[in-house]
Amino acid sequence: MIELSIFDDGVVVRVDGDIEASPVSRLRDVLSWAADHHSGVLVDLADVSTISPAALGVLIRAHTRSRSRGGVLCLVAPSRYVLTVLHTMHVDGVFPTFADQAVAFSWLRHGDLNSTPGLEQVLASTTS
Repeated sequence: MIELSIFDDGVVVRVDGDIEASPVSRLRDVLSWAADHHSGVLVDLADVSTISPAALGVLIRAHTRSRSRGGVLCLVAPSRYVLTVLHTMHVDGVFPTFADQAVAFSWLRHGDLNSTPGLEQVLASTTS
């Protein structure tokens, strides 16, 4: 299931369950719309334990689309598995990644959108 929530600071796309073949097209459509209409897009992956290569491609394309419009796409609460996939595919430095929505929104409001927080920051915040 994919839920969209709109806030003053941006939009949250919450994915519930693993991202496999069937919801990938819906995720693509939702993320495309979000990137076109909001400068801050948070993809909440708290309830996702695995991610397919197709879904990873959708995230990368949505990130590119968001950046081309002057925005940013952030990942929120990815599982260790998802973080490992991002690292293995050498895209872990592409996405600003946060432990929760509050931290991500704070960064959107006050952070430097041209710098990406390091993975160490995310891992430290998920283990504390």
